[in-house]
Amino acid sequence: MNETHSTFSAIHIEDIFNILKSKANILNFEKVSEMPNHICHYWTGLTVPQFLILHNLLPPLNVKQSKRALAIYLTKLRTGDSNRRLATLFGIPRSTLELIMNKVRLCLSEHFVPNNIGVNHITHREISDRNLRVPQALLSNPDESLTGDRPAIAIFDGTYIYLQKSANYMFQKKTYSLHKYDNLIKPFMIVSCDGHIIDAVGPYAATQTDAEIMTQLFENENGLFRRLFRPNDIFVLDRGFRDAVPLLENCNYRVYKPESLDDGESQLTFSQANKSRKVTLCRWVVEVVNGRFKRDFKLFRQRYFNIASKHLMVDFRIAGALLNKFHPVLRDSPNAENIIQRALRYMDEPNHLGQFINDFNINRRRVMFSRIDGNLPQLNNFPVFTYNDLILFALGPYQVKQARSYFGEHVRNNGIYVVEVCPELEHSQEMIIRVDGNNPYLLRGRIKSRHISQRIYFSYVLFDTEHDGDSVLDAILGYYCNCLVGNRTVGCCCHVMTIIWYLGWARHQTNIQPPAEFLDNILVRIQEY
Repeated sequence: MNETHSTFSAIHIEDIFNILKSKANILNFEKVSEMPNHICHYWTGLTVPQFLILHNLLPPLNVKQSKRALAIYLTKLRTGDSNRRLATLFGIPRSTLELIMNKVRLCLSEHFVPNNIGVNHITHREISDRNLRVPQALLSNPDESLTGDRPAIAIFDGTYIYLQKSANYMFQKKTYSLHKYDNLIKPFMIVSCDGHIIDAVGPYAATQTDAEIMTQLFENENGLFRRLFRPNDIFVLDRGFRDAVPLLENCNYRVYKPESLDDGESQLTFSQANKSRKVTLCRWVVEVVNGRFKRDFKLFRQRYFNIASKHLMVDFRIAGALLNKFHPVLRDSPNAENIIQRALRYMDEPNHLGQFINDFNINRRRVMFSRIDGNLPQLNNFPVFTYNDLILFALGPYQVKQARSYFGEHVRNNGIYVVEVCPELEHSQEMIIRVDGNNPYLLRGRIKSRHISQRIYFSYVLFDTEHDGDSVLDAILGYYCNCLVGNRTVGCCCHVMTIIWYLGWARHQTNIQPPAEFLDNILVRIQEY
């Protein structure tokens, strides 16, 4: 029988004990200055310097180990773990942990939150100084940009935190959302252009609309928000606020929200679609802030226990104050000036291609189009874009990111990207004069809806095969889609971008694959007979 012998020196033994010692002290927040930066951030969401800054901002906590106490509460926000699990992690009884968290929560709420979130922590001038270039240029008057007295631009929106079902039937009815088909409550946020949270109020019942909440906040002329905001300030809203618009306009605020469909219509006009795009170019900030809450604080991403809902809004405001204090604000895009110029250039430009498509009922005409593979030589004269060109063409990255998913469904069946081409345009003389192209070439794509399986959108792109201008963007002479916002000329919809993304960029890359292909084989397929 062979035996294997290992020889350990004193140095080896010392290394083993040092490793065990370091593992035992890895969550010793009383010595946080000696802790690796990534460990502190993993558990608390703050780096070591940020943790020490926060600790020094607070008065002495009435607990033995104040740094550990602060870390316990921040870890609760960060991970959303149960109190029992956190008690095991920090090696203390559960009742002691809950007592510590209550003390830290109260201390943060009284001494940290008022200085970092709420209507009293910021002035009107500070809000207007946070205006970014794109909303300032698109929403305010040109004269206001030249003067020091700029209007404040604020973005309003509600977010959701899901709850357990309750045996209290009155509470359950108030928290059940017919929109989300779930029990939830609604914190309501007011955000500046750079992502700084002006205030977070609530929580409101799921049955209350955004318009009702907005009315409640602004109907009292002596209310906090009426004192903070001045006449002529700019409010960026979504469609759910439409019933509150008359009140806000009577208060002399300027209100911008996406347009709604006219009665009997199935598509926005070019003017409505362009105005809506102007709003979404500015409103995306509040969605980023909502995402930060759910990303950085898992407690708000999971279903909240009803027993803990008593301090839910306190926790939410503390999280908002932490974001304001330690998270970097949003900056102007490097493309900001180009985005502003293109948006203003096309804001009043009709969609001539859309008029042509609708006037001659092109959606129903199949004979004039030929289906071909997008990789065939016939389309080699399609203009070649850079990724930055795509973002500038769409006036933002959202449509470009969505294009890959639409592409994945488009090629799912046989791996071929099929488009329809129309080499000879019938009834097109009037359109050619308007688009000012040397040799226009029309493409059509059939793009499946991401929401409804049976719905197909006809997306058209008219490009110049002999373009020799300064910008590749000018080679696209026109585009149109029969989706809700397909008439817009300020930017484009995701369906049009899918065609331009593939023909102008993706097919020239070495390895472009549909996203998450492994999910195709997850579900059991039932054979149909």
